[in-house]
Amino acid sequence: MVKPPKQTLLAVLKIALVSTSLPLIVTSLSPLHPSTKQVNSLVFAQENVKSNPQPSTDLEPKKISQPTEQKTQENSENSDNEKDWEGWLILIPVLMGLYLGILWFRPLWLLVLPAEFNIPKTPITPEVKLPVGILRFLKYRPRVLDAWVEKHLATFKQKFLENETVEERKDYVSLPVELNCQEIDELTAETLSEPFNREKRVRLLIWGEGGSGKTTIACQIAKWAMKKQEQFKALAKHLMLPVLIEREIDNAGDGIKPIMEAIMAEIQELIDNEQMIVDELLVKQLLRQRRILLIVDGYSEMSQETQEKFNPDSKEFPANALIVTSRIEENFRGIDIKIKTLRFDGGKLAYFIELYLKERNKWDLFEADQEEFLQECAQFVPTFWEQKTITVWLAKLYAEKMINSKENNFTSERFLNNIPDLILNYLEKLNRQGERKTDNEYDTIKQDAQLIAWKCLEQNYKPSYAKRKEVIEAFPNLERDEAEECLNYFEKDLRLLKSTGYGERKNRKKIRFVLDPLAEYLAALYLLQENKDDEEKWREFLAKVEEKLGEEEIKGFLLTVRDCCLAKGSELRVPRTVADEIGKLAGLDLEALQKKLEIQRIKRLVRNLFAPGTTTKDRVDDLKKIEDSGSVAKFVAVDIVKCLKDDDQKVRKSAAQALGKLNNSTEPVIQALLGTFQDTDPDVRLSAVEALGNLGNSSELLVKAILALLQDENLAVRFYAVEALKKLSNASELVVKTLLTLLQDKNLEVRRSAVEALGNLGNSSELLVKAILALLQDEYPGLRRSAVEALGNLGNASEPVVEAILALFQDKDTRVRSSAVEALGNLGNTSEPVMQALLALLQDKHPDVRRSAVEALGNLGNASESVVQALSNLVQDSEPFVRYFAVKALEKLGNNSEAEK
Repeated sequence: MVKPPKQTLLAVLKIALVSTSLPLIVTSLSPLHPSTKQVNSLVFAQENVKSNPQPSTDLEPKKISQPTEQKTQENSENSDNEKDWEGWLILIPVLMGLYLGILWFRPLWLLVLPAEFNIPKTPITPEVKLPVGILRFLKYRPRVLDAWVEKHLATFKQKFLENETVEERKDYVSLPVELNCQEIDELTAETLSEPFNREKRVRLLIWGEGGSGKTTIACQIAKWAMKKQEQFKALAKHLMLPVLIEREIDNAGDGIKPIMEAIMAEIQELIDNEQMIVDELLVKQLLRQRRILLIVDGYSEMSQETQEKFNPDSKEFPANALIVTSRIEENFRGIDIKIKTLRFDGGKLAYFIELYLKERNKWDLFEADQEEFLQECAQFVPTFWEQKTITVWLAKLYAEKMINSKENNFTSERFLNNIPDLILNYLEKLNRQGERKTDNEYDTIKQDAQLIAWKCLEQNYKPSYAKRKEVIEAFPNLERDEAEECLNYFEKDLRLLKSTGYGERKNRKKIRFVLDPLAEYLAALYLLQENKDDEEKWREFLAKVEEKLGEEEIKGFLLTVRDCCLAKGSELRVPRTVADEIGKLAGLDLEALQKKLEIQRIKRLVRNLFAPGTTTKDRVDDLKKIEDSGSVAKFVAVDIVKCLKDDDQKVRKSAAQALGKLNNSTEPVIQALLGTFQDTDPDVRLSAVEALGNLGNSSELLVKAILALLQDENLAVRFYAVEALKKLSNASELVVKTLLTLLQDKNLEVRRSAVEALGNLGNSSELLVKAILALLQDEYPGLRRSAVEALGNLGNASEPVVEAILALFQDKDTRVRSSAVEALGNLGNTSEPVMQALLALLQDKHPDVRRSAVEALGNLGNASESVVQALSNLVQDSEPFVRYFAVKALEKLGNNSEAEK
């Protein structure tokens, strides 16, 4: 399609514009009445104000006797005027239709017209100069401006969203705010749509402390402004293009010129068209008619000069759609809506973080286990109690911590897993921006920030103002000018400090941090660096805390110090007791908190087991940590069961061992362990049977399965199967019979384990006792010892048993003699032969035997004179532990006086 030449288009537009302007100028061109000649309006006015002179007698005859030619000329002129009027009547509808057609179908064509022009004379119309006001009215109609906005919307939106400030705040979560002094639960596009649609002018102030979400709200309103009316969450009936001003205005000039230049520069960058030069008159109309939403961010931190240029009170101020963010409540006369950001309490923390995670597309990490999610949120809540002390900034930092703790196994990059690290990371990020801005490196940003923060909390352990002079003097290695430059950098470039007073910054007497949580954490880190492992300094700090607890509410700072101790204490060698002492002073239930932390640690270990890329060694180590947690980790047993089917036998073995320590004997766990009895690896089988023995489930199905393992080809498996039966104490006939057969096993350890198991069953049948008595003659001392201990456990004090045990008093092996003495003491036989034999062993050369004899005499309860005398002699024994048990035995026998000797 061939475009019409620009000159032709311009001519058409000129003609079209006349159509709607004619009604406004036609009175100056049309006849006053049919019989009167049209004259210039100014001349007409002058003629009408002239005074009438006195009539002259000389003129009377001339007036009465005019020639016929003059009358004929007047009639001819009147005829020409009537023809001009008829020409306009014909042309007006044509031109009006042409203008309206262009306005409806090609509104942007109207922007091609210059600011003013003359319409040339035609055969039926005279030359007309179109007034500037009329031209602007016709050229910058709302439909024309809407078409311009629509044309540039896509590019504008893309560039706006790519802005670093906007990108950092892309995740918006609505929270309670004060809207014109009335608290509302949620700020939405619908909340603001009424004033944006109703008011001719909308100027909005968002104010609150740093980190409370002011800029985030402003950016979100800007996004709503770029949505069409038919779209969800549209702000107004027409689109608006946001222009964000967050830098100082360096342009000099009076009036609105510097503002317009700054706005036009931003628009030029946003429309991304170097060929197109933005028209200032067009921009003014866009601002006046609210097609541009001007956002002035950080007004209170701007210089006084810039603030004066952005003064909405001025009648010349061009923007009728304005958003200003400030840390203080500005008192502009031109502000129509005020939004104050609020802190929130722990009750809303979980709600906020859930919405934030959904905005970040990270909710899937927590959705499967919402109980854990709530527990992690609850861990954060005690730090801030039920007061409204949580800022959006700190809550987002904590949410990022939760995300990092979930994802730290999915990436090899460095991750942040605690709030102090997140605080320091935030500070480093700000510093990088400041370094780029000032073109200077600042290597001591952390140390200096911590020092300044400490000076702001030193007096009351609460964020407050510090004297500028004292802060400057606190810098150990800086001259006054250097320290002043440091404070200026923190205030002007990083915007972390706020000073009070008037004049230059160096003349303002007090400073404070604009973010209280940031100040608390930096001050706590300073305290750790200063005190480290010096217990005396920590005692002094705790003493001061106790003094201030009754005067000031300082729990927030105390919990921050505790958090830093837990995160950085080991690195700085802070005594472990410090965190506990601070927690007690802050009123924490340390036992309950420790349990929650342990549960979270266990869940994190379970997640690690199934994380992509986790090595076998990592899974084995994590299973060992879970195993060491014991019954506290019983709730993850079902997860550990999955590892029993792992491809690596080391993982399967470790999983079975862990299950044996979790004290979870539910059916799924038992069945899973029984399934591993068929595992090809003997280590897995023995670990599984050992686990089942520890769990204490002695069901018939389980016992039969373990008995089957007694035939396993692997010696270790058979041994652990016997050990399991011993722990289960199942005295059924089948178990007893099977164990009796194992007394003949080729392996010594199997035989020992079998006899120990029989001793635990409580079955003292003649057949079983006879089988065990036979083992008292075995060549292996260890088996003889296990056999006599089994007899002592069974409680069979028949004469053959007692005689067999007494015979072992002469055994060559010390441990056998000692076990025989203990067994006889358990049987409760106080016959004379038993007593004499025990008294004789009090002279045994081995102290363990003497100790066993002493314990047996004390247990038997025979307080005869000979027994008491013999025990009294051992109170002077050369071995301390023999003397100790002799005293205890005498006390049992009721001879405290002898024991005291």
